[in-house]
Amino acid sequence: MPATTASALHVHAVSGARFGVASRAVRVWLPPGYADDRTRRYPVLYLMDGQNVFDPATAFAGVAWSAGATAARLIAQRRIEPLILVGVDNAGAQRTDDFTPVPWRGRGGGADAFGRLLTEAIKPWIDAHYRTRPERTATGLAGASLGGLFALAVALARPDVFGRVAALSPTLWWADGALLRAIAGLRTRPDVRLWLDVGRREAPALRQHVRAAQELLLAKGWQLHRNAHRATLRHAEVARGRHDEASWGRRFDRVLRFLFPPPPRRRDQRGSTPPSAGTTASSATASRSRRSKPRAVAGTATS
Repeated sequence: MPATTASALHVHAVSGARFGVASRAVRVWLPPGYADDRTRRYPVLYLMDGQNVFDPATAFAGVAWSAGATAARLIAQRRIEPLILVGVDNAGAQRTDDFTPVPWRGRGGGADAFGRLLTEAIKPWIDAHYRTRPERTATGLAGASLGGLFALAVALARPDVFGRVAALSPTLWWADGALLRAIAGLRTRPDVRLWLDVGRREAPALRQHVRAAQELLLAKGWQLHRNAHRATLRHAEVARGRHDEASWGRRFDRVLRFLFPPPPRRRDQRGSTPPSAGTTASSATASRSRRSKPRAVAGTATS
């Protein structure tokens, strides 16, 4: 992949010939401080429709998500862990085929081939040429609309590669809800943290499909929790959200904060938790006594 540099992005060309899909560009955004510590490694989020997520000059209708600016702000605020963003361009006329897991009405169904390009060519090259953390728990995938459909399909098919997945306004009506049927047929829950959303100003049928997906995911064992470290599913219906790049860009910060929250602070850094109003002095003392006993502490992975 020869590289060129545009603004803060490193742009690489990738051939899809080996997989029977179109060639395309891959755009790599590096976090602030990447060049300062050459021993540090970073989690990675792969973003579908890469030409739409960074630069208005390449984005559909001239509106980009401003993903790099959002990530830089959240990193500076210590609201997410520093990460690398990789935008994978769509291939124009082949976009529908690349992003749909099954054919419908005479088109589509090429997601398996495009998924192989992503997992067997793009990701290994990124891992070899950038300081990534290649393990599944540090690798995410996100997309919107058909890209969201693809991301959710990959979450089910390749949890060994992607442990964090976001599907924004996924077109779950494709093939009369084929992916919903696939979720319903799951025998075990893939170990993937999922973000799933839709805008309240999107088509009623799409909102119904996304709600149905949430119900199926909960039935299969995904769990909601306000704490991102404890949740395996976050579902959002976004006020004033539409089916467009501007809406997806506005909520991308919420996606990042859920998928890549900063590591939880250790107990001794948080300080002791005061007893609740219903706790007696003796029970609080006993609780402190129990907490004072030495405990084994699991090792903390560094990024």
